[in-house]
Amino acid sequence: MKQINERGMTLISLVVTVIVITIVTFAVSTNLKNNTDLQKLVYLRSDIENLEGKIEEFFNEYGELPASIEYTDISDMNEILNSTELSSKFYVIDLQAMQGLSLHYGKDYEKIKKVDADRTTESVNQYKDVYIVNEITHNVFYVRGISLKESKQTIIYYTTRGEIKIPVE
Repeated sequence: MKQINERGMTLISLVVTVIVITIVTFAVSTNLKNNTDLQKLVYLRSDIENLEGKIEEFFNEYGELPASIEYTDISDMNEILNSTELSSKFYVIDLQAMQGLSLHYGKDYEKIKKVDADRTTESVNQYKDVYIVNEITHNVFYVRGISLKESKQTIIYYTTRGEIKIPVE
């Protein structure tokens, strides 16, 4: 009868196991980050599509946009705006008028509404987690934008109609 020599794991098998676990962990964490980034983009698109539908309904019913507070700091988005939008005004969307709407972003609206109600001199443009609408095209934009990093560039989405690509330095 042969005797089986059981000494436990060798150093080589232990190192190989640690390397394999490290590779699997890296692959899983990278995949989760990509999924999280893509989920942010899905949320943005969903919010904008819902807002555009509600704005269209509101405009058809009342003949005006559900917005009255002007937002002027659109310089980050200039690259994706068409000529009509560049020469017209943008307004913060009145989310209170959008009944039955649940959004993932746009939480600064409550702060902006309070500033407007108090008539303080605090600038509305300091708030970035907000949705704005163009007075003419009725296109909706998310001021902060959603950034996704790809190999050698960062892509920023402000709307469903365009993106800005910035090279990574």
